[in-house]
Amino acid sequence: MSRNRFIPNRPIKVFESCFSAGRRLSHGLMELIYPPACAACGSAIADSDDFLCLDCWQNLRENLPGNYCRVCGHDIGDFSLIDGRCHNCQNRRPAISHITRVGPYGKVLRQLILSFKFGRQSQLDQFLGSLLTDAFLGDEHLADVDLLVPIPLHWRRRWSRTYNQAELLAKVVARQLKKQGRSIPINCDLLRIRHTEPQTSLARSHRLLNLRGAFAARVDADYSGKHICLIDDVTTTGTTLRVAGRALRKTGVARVSAAVLAVAAND
Repeated sequence: MSRNRFIPNRPIKVFESCFSAGRRLSHGLMELIYPPACAACGSAIADSDDFLCLDCWQNLRENLPGNYCRVCGHDIGDFSLIDGRCHNCQNRRPAISHITRVGPYGKVLRQLILSFKFGRQSQLDQFLGSLLTDAFLGDEHLADVDLLVPIPLHWRRRWSRTYNQAELLAKVVARQLKKQGRSIPINCDLLRIRHTEPQTSLARSHRLLNLRGAFAARVDADYSGKHICLIDDVTTTGTTLRVAGRALRKTGVARVSAAVLAVAAND
């Protein structure tokens, strides 16, 4: 028998080995030319597979998730919650019955969201989406969610931004939930039908007026009897979530919850 017999899998293994070596070399060269930096503070980090430096990781852990009202999402003292609600939300029947969040809008989380939303760093969707997935999985009130509905952007804003950050987050959450054995579809039948001014530029008293009539569901949307979870990056007064929730309730939904990355202080 010849010693030089043909081994079918060997060429494939050699190719894979060469490809892997080339990828490691190119990765090393890219890190040499463009040293990896922390996504929050910009300081150098050792591995480009990480998003944050050690200091920013520590800061993020120390500020998550905090005690907060499960209706408005704002920080509250340890002994100021009754059945998960703060004093202001005790007698309310809000359009959003429950909210879960990653943390308060500050420091490292704030910088990550700003980079993701306005800095065109859409690659942060994986990291931020993972944080949101963990918050989602840790909330028993979201155990029976039927659909994930990202807060929509008007086409003019989406065209200028090139992507909807809420939709990117929803896609990551859906993928990671599926890996955990929970298949929750994303639904985009909630539309933003009117272009509005950015909410951050308006006083609280003007925010509701700004969004009046801004959302509507498609006429063929199938939301009846379902538990909907709205997905967004940041909420402050909750106006966007409330107006979107009211539009959904007109379709006969059973319940509307929300999952957001952060809740900003309502100053």
